[in-house]
Amino acid sequence: MTATLQKSLPVEVTELTAEQQALSALRAEIDSIDDQILELFERRLAIAAQVGKAKDAPTGPHTKLRPDREQAVLSRLTEKAQPENKQAVSALWREIVGWGLARQGRLQVQVYAPVDGARAMDAARTRFGAAADIRVVYSAETALKHAAEGNGVSVLAINGDEPWWIGLRKEWSMLSVFEGLGGRDNPTALAVGKIDPPALPTGRRVTVTAGGDADHGSGARRWGLKTHHGWTLALTEAELTVGDDSGCIGAVI
Repeated sequence: MTATLQKSLPVEVTELTAEQQALSALRAEIDSIDDQILELFERRLAIAAQVGKAKDAPTGPHTKLRPDREQAVLSRLTEKAQPENKQAVSALWREIVGWGLARQGRLQVQVYAPVDGARAMDAARTRFGAAADIRVVYSAETALKHAAEGNGVSVLAINGDEPWWIGLRKEWSMLSVFEGLGGRDNPTALAVGKIDPPALPTGRRVTVTAGGDADHGSGARRWGLKTHHGWTLALTEAELTVGDDSGCIGAVI
């Protein structure tokens, strides 16, 4: 068959079924929404970069994280979301804010977890997002030193035998706990950083106390997480001030 004859043959036109037309319309709507999301996301990134330049510098070197602001925004968004979408909204927002922070300088996160390291890494990635530079380290001291420099944060497991958390009342007293990872009532890791005190989240206080199972005389609910030679790491609902004699060294959402 010659090329001329092929061109002269009628082209068969296949009509779309009603289902195919409906699917095509839905895909077109998704494409339009995707374009709007892209435009808004890029606008957010640009504004986040401006926010980084406009932030008031706290006294002394502190990490750029504002857990209080993150808590407020995330709570507002999840309250507005439909119940079946709350988990998806929370996970998506963590990624969005992570990329916004990256415009102010990529967040450096070190993870120390001698037991079940993969779980700790997954928890850190969920909390700080794909934009963060997350690395495994093999000593608690390395992770704590990194956080103390003020240029990043660290996630340290508390499910091992090493009582690194005692140091938060001693040589690492410049650090604060700002997140519990791995479970609300029984976290398996704590995120620590040189956080500007007013930027800590509102929530249960994290305490490191000497003398065992002290309850600060408040009668508030308390969760013991770990003990070692008379020292106790715990969560409490008592209203305690970070850095005072109560042994409060941070707060978790």
